[in-house]
Amino acid sequence: MADFVTIANLAASALGEDDQLSSPDDDTHLSRSVQAVWDVERRAALRDHSWNFAMRRQALPASSGEQDPYPFGFAYRLPPDCVRLIEVTGFGRSDYQLEGGFIMSNAVAPLRVRYLIDVVEPARWDDLFVKAFAMRVAWQIADRITGDPNRVQLAERRYRDALGEAKRVDARENPQVPFEPTGWEMARGWGGDDLDRRRFVATPEPFPTRPPTALPPADPQWGTVQW
Repeated sequence: MADFVTIANLAASALGEDDQLSSPDDDTHLSRSVQAVWDVERRAALRDHSWNFAMRRQALPASSGEQDPYPFGFAYRLPPDCVRLIEVTGFGRSDYQLEGGFIMSNAVAPLRVRYLIDVVEPARWDDLFVKAFAMRVAWQIADRITGDPNRVQLAERRYRDALGEAKRVDARENPQVPFEPTGWEMARGWGGDDLDRRRFVATPEPFPTRPPTALPPADPQWGTVQW
């Protein structure tokens, strides 16, 4: 089970450092360096991908008087634990606007959304996210800990590699979630199996084939076709 000490020690090891923490309260250069970047980098890492462990759904009520939605009809406040909006269900990207912690839309309440929350406790993180986050922390503290530009670059490459691995596995764990067809698409008969929302194009019908043309009979004397 991951915690602050585990991740800090993974980051230190990735930088080739022998210093290790035994407690989150250790007053060391390593501990202070990790604590200085922890919260900001956690939220940034969560925004890096639509992580399954951080995904939530919610139906939002319309806000009254907190935000002027003009030219849209309604304003919806994002959930307080939201770090990234993933989807407004049933609406395309041009059907809403995100401003100042509100979603502006003409949709009547409730507005159903999918979003990422700020999962603060490392014990609730996916194991590959833990690894990727440790590499991200290592990258961010590399200059402060080592003062070596080469090790900073190496730490960044390790983070990119760990992030790529975590994203690939995370994406394979669930079937791809298609975006709901919008009202505009449904009005044109696009929806359900006919709409591939991941590519934003309708699935084409099979190309019609022409029936084969019958050949004239062969000449029995020569065995060749007579035209």
